[in-house]
Amino acid sequence: KLLVLVFTKSSRFARLQNIKCAIAGKNLYTRFSCSTGDAMGMNMVSKGVQNVLDFLQEDFPDMDVIGISGNFCSDKKPAAVNWIEGRGKSVVCEAVIKGGCG
Repeated sequence: KLLVLVFTKSSRFARLQNIKCAIAGKNLYTRFSCSTGDAMGMNMVSKGVQNVLDFLQEDFPDMDVIGISGNFCSDKKPAAVNWIEGRGKSVVCEAVIKGGCG
């Protein structure tokens, strides 16, 4: 609950829903799941994540925070983690087309 409060201090709309962690060697990779109302919200999410990292840095001063581009960085590219975990909103649409062709 505390990290939720820290995350949301920079936005009226962004809400932290979940944090999933993956450990690889001495590295910890985090995936933040958020809702951003009707907005795409990448700036809201970036600011919220930075709030959390700054907060954690106070308790873990030896922690090195680095940003890397890998398959957890999945904003504008296809990534298996999005297929497994989901990303964005899902929509189903149906249509009936009446009449024949020609």
